[in-house]
Amino acid sequence: MIERFLHWMLLNGSYVMIISLGVALVRRRFLQAELKYIGAFLLLSLVGEIVSLTLSKLHIPNLFLLHIYTLLEFNIIALFYRRFFSAFYPRWLIVVLLLVFNSFVVLNTLFFQPLTVFNTYPRGLESLMVIGLAILCFYKMLTELDIKHPETYPIFWINTGFLLYFAGSLILFLLANITIEQPNQSLSLMSWGLHSCLFVLMHLAISLGLWLSPNLR
Repeated sequence: MIERFLHWMLLNGSYVMIISLGVALVRRRFLQAELKYIGAFLLLSLVGEIVSLTLSKLHIPNLFLLHIYTLLEFNIIALFYRRFFSAFYPRWLIVVLLLVFNSFVVLNTLFFQPLTVFNTYPRGLESLMVIGLAILCFYKMLTELDIKHPETYPIFWINTGFLLYFAGSLILFLLANITIEQPNQSLSLMSWGLHSCLFVLMHLAISLGLWLSPNLR
C-alpha cells in the first residue's frame, strides 16, 4: 500500500506546481518585495520540469540540468531571504553565502562531480545553507513584536515549506548517486517517492503563503 502510494507520488507529485503557480498567477499583484523571488522560484521549477521531461522523452541525459538548476535555485532562495532579512542580520551574510556556494558549485563540476552525475555535494550544501537561513528567518519573526499571528503571515508558510523540503531531503541528496545505482528498486522507489512527498508539501506551503500575500506587513 505504501509502495503504491509512493510510486503514485513519484509519477504525479510534480503536478502540485499547477496549484502553486495558479495561486502565484491569481495573487500576482500582491507579490511585492521578497515574494517576487518566490514567483521566480516557481517559474524556475516549472521550466526545469518541462526541460527535464522533454529531454527524458527524447532519451537525452538530463543530469546536467540539475547542476544548473541547483545554482539558480539557491541564488533565488538566498536573494529571497536577503530581501526579507533587510538590516536585521549583517547585509554581507547572504553575499558571502552566495560567493561560497557559487564557487563551490563551479569547482565541484570541474573537478569532482561532472555534469554526467548527480551533484550530491552542492545539493547537500544547498540544503544545509537553506536550513540555516530558515532557522534565522524564524528567529527574526519571533523577535519582531509586530508579527503576533505568524500563521497569517506569508513568509511563515513559505519558510516552513523550504525548511521541511530541504531538511527532509538532505540525506537523500547526499546519497543520491548510490540510490540511483541501487539494484534494490524498492529502496529507490521509497527514497524518491518520499522526496516527491516533501516536494508536494513545500509547494502547498508556498501556495498558502502566496494566498495570504495581501497580509504583507
